[in-house]
Amino acid sequence: MKTYIVAVFLLLGTMSFAQEAGSGKYTIQNLDINTPQSDFGTAFYGENKIVFASPRRGFRVVRDVWEQNGQRFLDLYEGLIEENGQIINKAKLKGDVNSRYHEAQAIFSKDGKTVYFTRDNYYRNKLGVDNKGMTNLAMFKATVNAKGEWINIIPMPFNSVEYSVGHPALSDDEKWLYFSSDMPGTIGETDIFRVAINQSGYGNPENLGPKINSAAKDWFPFIDGETLYFSSDRDGGKGGIDIYATKLTGFQPTPVLLNEPINSASDDYAFIINKTTRKGYFSSNRDGGVGDDDIYAFTEEEEVNFKCLQVVTGEVRDKNTTNLLPGAEVILSDSEGNMIETTVVGDDAIFTFEINCETTYRLEGKKIQYTAQSKTFTTSNEADKELKLLILLGEGDINFVTDANGNTTTEGEVEDVKPEGLPDVLPDDIVKLGPGKYAINIDPIYFDLNSSYLTKQAKTELQKVVDLMNKYPKMIIESASHTDSRAPEGYNLWLSNKRAKSTVEYIVGRGIDPARITGKGYGESQLINGCDDNADCTEAQHQQNRRTEFVIIKM
Repeated sequence: MKTYIVAVFLLLGTMSFAQEAGSGKYTIQNLDINTPQSDFGTAFYGENKIVFASPRRGFRVVRDVWEQNGQRFLDLYEGLIEENGQIINKAKLKGDVNSRYHEAQAIFSKDGKTVYFTRDNYYRNKLGVDNKGMTNLAMFKATVNAKGEWINIIPMPFNSVEYSVGHPALSDDEKWLYFSSDMPGTIGETDIFRVAINQSGYGNPENLGPKINSAAKDWFPFIDGETLYFSSDRDGGKGGIDIYATKLTGFQPTPVLLNEPINSASDDYAFIINKTTRKGYFSSNRDGGVGDDDIYAFTEEEEVNFKCLQVVTGEVRDKNTTNLLPGAEVILSDSEGNMIETTVVGDDAIFTFEINCETTYRLEGKKIQYTAQSKTFTTSNEADKELKLLILLGEGDINFVTDANGNTTTEGEVEDVKPEGLPDVLPDDIVKLGPGKYAINIDPIYFDLNSSYLTKQAKTELQKVVDLMNKYPKMIIESASHTDSRAPEGYNLWLSNKRAKSTVEYIVGRGIDPARITGKGYGESQLINGCDDNADCTEAQHQQNRRTEFVIIKM
C-alpha cells in the first residue's frame, strides 16, 4: 500500500500468512486511468460517475511532493464509468475540496448532495500535528451544490490531532456513518467504528467490537445492504492487506476472506460494489499493475457465502440445588460421538460453542462426583440462531438424554422401585407416571405464561393434595414444577423454582408439616410433548409443559 496511508495512519510491515478458504467469485481488470504513482479509493457518485484519489497534476509554486515517498500529494478526481468498467474523462473535483495536502476516500449520500471524505488534518489553512509532530488523518463533510462544487466543508466533531479518523462509509438508510480510527477505545491498531447521524448532529462513536475488529489494522469499510466489506492485515489472510466481508445484523459470522482474484499476496483494499449491477472497484499494489497502487474494476459472478452458523450456549448447574458448577467440563461431539470441542466452564459456569446449521450434535457435561448428563440436538437451517441448553448434573442421578425432538429419556434401564410404604395395589388417588415415579392423582395444575400465580382452579386441586396428605399422615412428597421451552433455560429454571415454592407455601399454609413437602423446579428439562424451541406448537400444547406434579417420595 502507498506510503501515504502507512505514514499518516500507522506504520505497516510486510507480512505473509497461511491461506484460508475464501468466498465469492469475481473477474477483474486494471484501468487505463491508473498512473505510475498511487491511484486508489473509489466512491460511486450517482449512477455513472466515480470519485477516486490520484496524484496531483500540473505545476504549483508551493512544493507539492510528499517527502515520505517522493510522490506528489493526492487530490480527488471524478470520472465517468463506461459499460466495461473503465473510467474515462478524468477531471479534478470542483470547489474547495482539494487542499495543499492529501485528500482521499469519499462517500456520497444517495441524493448526491452530501459527501464525507478523508483529508490530512488540515482546516482553515492550518495543519494539525500531534504531540510527536505527526499529522494524522481527519474526516470532513461537504455539501455538493448544483454546479457539482464541494462547499461548506466542515470537520467531523470527533476528529483529533492526536489520532486519525477516515475512510467513511454510509449505511443503506444513511442513519449511520462508519469510519476507521485509532482513537481511544480501539481494540487493535486501527478499528472500524460507527456513529449515529441525527437531526442535531452526530452521536458518540461506537466500536464495532471484537467480532469484526482484530488486534491488527481494520479499515476501509463499505456497506452493501447488511453486508460490511472491510480491509485488514489480520492473521489468516493471503498476505499484506486483504478484503473481508461480514454481516451487520443478528449474530455476526466470522469475517469471510474474499477469494482470488480480489485478494492476492499484496495489499488489497477499498472494496466497493454496486447493489444492482454487482460491479465494483477495489485497489491493490499487486504485481503487474501500472503504478504503486492501482484501481481495479471487477464483476461479481458469485456472491459471498456466509457459512450457516449457530451458537449453542448455556450453564452447568447442580440438579438438586440449582447452584452453578464452575470447573465442569462440557464436551461437544458429532452424531457419531467424535469430540469436536471441549471447554471447562469458569466461575459463571457458562459454555458457548459455534455450530453448523442442519447438523446433529451431542453435548455432554461432566464433573467429579457428579453423574454426567448428555443432550443430543439437531440444529435448524436458520442462520445465526442462538440455542440455549441447560446442563444439570446430579450426584448419582439418572443420566438424562434429550433427543432431536426435545424428548427426554434416560440412558440405561431405570429400576421400577415403588416409594417406601406404597401398597402393591394403588389406591385411586395415586397414579404411576413412569418407572419408579408415582404421584398424587389430581387434575394438572397449569400456570399462565411467565407466571407463578396460583389460579382458582389450581387452588382447588391443591386442596386435594392437602386432603390426601391428611389421609396419609406419613406421606412425603415433592412439588415438581416444570415450564415450557419459550424462554432461556436459566430463566425457566428460576421460574419453575418459583412456581414450586408457591405451591409448597400454599400447602404448608393449610397446616401441612413443612418437613413433609419439598419443592423443586426442573425448568424445561422434562418436556412431555416435544414442544422445544424447534417445534411449532399451539398455546395449548405449550401449556401442557407448564405443570406441577406432586411426586411421592415416601408413604
